[in-house]
Amino acid sequence: MKADIRVCGAWRDSHDRPVYTLDDTCPECGAAAVNSAPAPFDPADPYGEYRRALKRRERE
Repeated sequence: MKADIRVCGAWRDSHDRPVYTLDDTCPECGAAAVNSAPAPFDPADPYGEYRRALKRRERE
């Protein structure tokens, strides 16, 4: 599921602050807008195995 709120992909180069939009392009510079939400998890998480084991232990 994609978030509706997007941020200008080139805001660090073109703007003083992040420019948020609901469109696919930035309203100020026309650059592509990208999803502003961070990924929910990292598949390469080094501690993921331990957190999942702890959750299983707490359920029991």
